[in-house]
Amino acid sequence: MKRIILSVLLAGTSALVGCSGNSSTSDPQPLPNIAGQWEMIASPNSANGTSTGVELSLKEGQMLITSGSGSYEPNGQVSASGTQIAFVGINATGPTTDNFVFGGNCPVAGPDTGGNRLVGSVSGVGGSFNFTYTENGNDFTVTGNIAADGKSMTGTYTSQAGSNCSDGDSGVIIGLVVPKLAGTYLGQLCQPADPSCSAAKDNATATLKQKGNTLTVNLVLSGVDNATLSLTGPVSGNFFSVQGTFQGQPIAYYGYYQALLDSADGLYDIQNIYLANSASPTQLSGTLTVPILP
Repeated sequence: MKRIILSVLLAGTSALVGCSGNSSTSDPQPLPNIAGQWEMIASPNSANGTSTGVELSLKEGQMLITSGSGSYEPNGQVSASGTQIAFVGINATGPTTDNFVFGGNCPVAGPDTGGNRLVGSVSGVGGSFNFTYTENGNDFTVTGNIAADGKSMTGTYTSQAGSNCSDGDSGVIIGLVVPKLAGTYLGQLCQPADPSCSAAKDNATATLKQKGNTLTVNLVLSGVDNATLSLTGPVSGNFFSVQGTFQGQPIAYYGYYQALLDSADGLYDIQNIYLANSASPTQLSGTLTVPILP
């Protein structure tokens, strides 16, 4: 998955407020509050079918408004680092087991002491933006436009010098605010003690509940294993990493949420969760789906 460095700069506007007589005062437009859960899909111009999901728990700085009530408002400085940012390679044309690459498609490019991160700024409501973000030491620059409501953005990206990615150096990027992960998902899952998925699978029911930036997954297994696992961990966009114990041993899963197109009603309402055991992150452990009622 490409490591994309994004920096966002939104052009601001100002409003004129009429006063008595012929005088007027120019007040800046309020900055959009874009903090929250985002997913940005970066699709390369090259026709290799591989896109990158930039999964974000975006943070925005605050500034004190000294006039009026003395409240805090967004200052337009945005960032994400550590568990606030993750990358998922998305290959729509590949076999099912290779559709998702947790950690991204970009190999590590030299020593990178800063880790995965995003920095940028926004100013005004609507307009242009520039972000920079880093995936596995590979940097990308993104420019484009953010919607006036602060809930979507579109633009283009270009890799910076030194990129070690081979799945396209430029393309388009679309970002959307994503809802909290929730619901009950059913399917089959590789046995926790069999991350390579060489044996029979368990039947699985996963109930997801997100509070803030933390996800709790109650996982019930039946069949080969008959067990209940309580897993918790951070969420960034549509990606999560949860940990717990199984038979007294630590276990962790990477997960990715995706809503697929339902050909019956033409809506993106087939809700799927893709899981991979962290002991074998390149092997998909299973796909769990929210049942669609007749």
